[in-house]
Amino acid sequence: MNHNDGIKTAILVDGGFYRRRAYACLGDLTPKERADELDVYCRRHLTERINGEKVNHSLYRIFYYDCEPVDKTIYNPFTKSNVNLGKSPTYEWTNAFFEELKKKRKFAIRLGQLAVQQANYNLSQKAFKKLCNDTLNFSDLSESDIILNIDQKGVDMKIGLDIAFIKQ
Repeated sequence: MNHNDGIKTAILVDGGFYRRRAYACLGDLTPKERADELDVYCRRHLTERINGEKVNHSLYRIFYYDCEPVDKTIYNPFTKSNVNLGKSPTYEWTNAFFEELKKKRKFAIRLGQLAVQQANYNLSQKAFKKLCNDTLNFSDLSESDIILNIDQKGVDMKIGLDIAFIKQ
């Protein structure tokens, strides 16, 4: 038996995590394809079986939390050169992806900012382990062993405010 239980469901998506995980598990897609994929994935969670009966929940909204991509120039200490992040393929792809999400029905895009002033480069965990195990020499490090780290600002606050609003 198929019935609607009247429950309104809000879905909250950690966008940065979703984009990384979807890329790793499902491969490289266009911004439109990735947005369509996320829409379908979220809506699949609106149906469940309870005691053998199909229960459909109605969608209140899909809240998508992420940060706008950085368009600044940052110094890379490994290459000893400036990198214009605003000209990167990631910058263009992410902006196009956000535009595709904005076209989706019931999506609310909540964008925080990245703390560019505190940006730093870190050694990847894989490279660090190899250095500690003496399977990699410091002189053999490559650019791919260095990862740009930029923290989010404002995303957690937006999630908290939305949860407080939804709870009312």
